[in-house]
Amino acid sequence: MMKKNKKTEPMLPLELQTFSFIEALDDGYVHDCRIVSEDLPAGKTHFDRVLFENVRFLDREWGRSEFADAVFINCDLSNADLSGAVFHRVKFENCRMLGTDFTESTIRYTRFEECRIDYAVFGFSHISDVSFERSILRQADFYEVDMKSAQFLASDLNEANFTGTSLKGVDFSSSRFEELQVTPELLLGCKVSTDQALLFARKLGLIITE
Repeated sequence: MMKKNKKTEPMLPLELQTFSFIEALDDGYVHDCRIVSEDLPAGKTHFDRVLFENVRFLDREWGRSEFADAVFINCDLSNADLSGAVFHRVKFENCRMLGTDFTESTIRYTRFEECRIDYAVFGFSHISDVSFERSILRQADFYEVDMKSAQFLASDLNEANFTGTSLKGVDFSSSRFEELQVTPELLLGCKVSTDQALLFARKLGLIITE
């Protein structure tokens, strides 16, 4: 499991006042507050030290937004357009992100725990020091991602796409999949289980005998 320290954990104040999104919004900036059980209208926004609980992100246009030291609990970001967004020290817990568009985003020191991330698109993103834990990422797209220190722990990755992405240092060993799209020459340094190694060996054209 990713080591928890000041770099990876969101740094929220001990006491957070609860506001509505509109009350908290100040010229495109929301900070130091708790937003609960609300449907948020779309718009480029900078969020700093914000706790979201049972929040739904409406429409699609959240591209280029920034989230720093933020926590999402039981939130729904399905089909949201977060392309080009920045996430720094963020935690997603039990969130729905089906089909969410993270294209060309920057995601650092972030954890996804027990989330539904099927069909999400991370293509051309920069992902570093990120863990996906006990999450479902079926057919998620990580095409040509700049990926460093990423872990997929006890997650479902069936039919996910990592074509064009270097998997050096990536840990798949505790996750499960029957099929995974990868670029064989970019598998060097990837951590896998014995069964996964056999699957990748077949992709390399090896003939395995008993």
